[in-house]
Amino acid sequence: GTVYRQTQFAEFEHNIHQADESGEPLTASYLTENYGALNRHYYGADLTFDEEIALEWARIPHFYYNYYVFQYATGFSAATAFAEAIKEEGDPAVERFLNFLKAGSSDWPIEVLQKAGVDMTKPDPILKALDSFELYLNEFEQVML
Repeated sequence: GTVYRQTQFAEFEHNIHQADESGEPLTASYLTENYGALNRHYYGADLTFDEEIALEWARIPHFYYNYYVFQYATGFSAATAFAEAIKEEGDPAVERFLNFLKAGSSDWPIEVLQKAGVDMTKPDPILKALDSFELYLNEFEQVML
């Protein structure tokens, strides 16, 4: 769920920054309407919404710090890619992961990840994370039936 939730937060944040840059007043009404619309978009028509969810933006401290929530979704996606590689390849993938950790901040994160075999400039890591989420969701549905 983190990938979806944090992406939703990032999209909301991006929308309000764009609105601000274009001179749109960022009123509580505007923010509530925008956040509510994103909730309906992300969760779909089949979900019954409590109208109060549109006010959730006001209690989320992430929005006090510009453009960092996307890192939760990308971090989860990169971690999933590492985990899948380790399950499939074993020791070579473990070695790449350890080298990634050892690299620390010696280079830009995107570069360190690429050297470790996780290319976040392509959709593959995110698609793997979404596939993993779908597998867990399917398992959950089977247990609940």
